[in-house]
Amino acid sequence: MRILPWADDSLPAGIELFRLELDLATEPTALRAALSSDEDARLQRFVQRADRVRFAAARSALRGLLAERMGRDPLGLRFEAGPQGKPFVRGAPRFNVAHSGTQALIALADPALGLEVGVDIEHRSEDIDIEALGELVFTPAERAALRAADDRLAAFYLRWTGKEAVLKAIGVGIAEHLQSLDIAAGAGAAIDIVMRVPAWRAVRAIRLDAPAGYAAALAWHPVS
Repeated sequence: MRILPWADDSLPAGIELFRLELDLATEPTALRAALSSDEDARLQRFVQRADRVRFAAARSALRGLLAERMGRDPLGLRFEAGPQGKPFVRGAPRFNVAHSGTQALIALADPALGLEVGVDIEHRSEDIDIEALGELVFTPAERAALRAADDRLAAFYLRWTGKEAVLKAIGVGIAEHLQSLDIAAGAGAAIDIVMRVPAWRAVRAIRLDAPAGYAAALAWHPVS
């Protein structure tokens, strides 16, 4: 596993982003020492080796990054869940994690700036049924934009990763809120958001320059 700081001028002030390159062919035996007993038990419940690698790598890297910023022992960090189930560590930067394929992203937000953060990355599949999935997850306006797009696959993943990142930043369930916002490409890396919930309208998002074959997005908003 390699942990690479994200070098991108489009990141907002106070947010750090890290990309993990994962080796899915090797059991994550060495990473188990960096996990709590509860996390290790969760690891063993994954049936697929790739899922074990993604979980162990992302959680051990997250513990290390948070502990480094807090001056703490990584195994001494205690993860708790917010009202909607989003995990946090008291006194630590706000964080969010996403993984797909051989890639993972970890976003950290400086607690002094009072930001909440969400991130998503998806391995782009050429075989997905864009029309059928769009009917399930996109609003009528998004489906119309998707049908008109020159590159429908890119347009699909822009909206999918944007929605995931935004809803993860807010900290609400994704499936039940997919129709609560419209996502579209904005100027430069910006993602335009039309939010139907007034309390969520402070959220901002950008497209990330993901590795070849992937799409990714980052979202953030002030903690209320």
